[in-house]
Amino acid sequence: MLTKTNARLTQLADQIGRLEEERLALNADIKEKYELAKSEGFTPSALKQAIKIHSLDADKRAKHDAAQLDLEVYLAALEGREVEG
Repeated sequence: MLTKTNARLTQLADQIGRLEEERLALNADIKEKYELAKSEGFTPSALKQAIKIHSLDADKRAKHDAAQLDLEVYLAALEGREVEG
């Protein structure tokens, strides 16, 4: 039984190791794309945020949009200006 357990553990460890390597490669590819976007005049932090918001489901997007509206109202109040819209 120990041999079967060891074999399974080795199999899982190998699979996880391959997935970790794939993740590192993907992260490098993503970093390269953000660098390319930056070199073309885009703001990487804004792009990351846009991608994150774009991928939200409808309910989470509605909550995000409501929070953004609240944020704008609070900033306007702190800055002594009217909220547009």
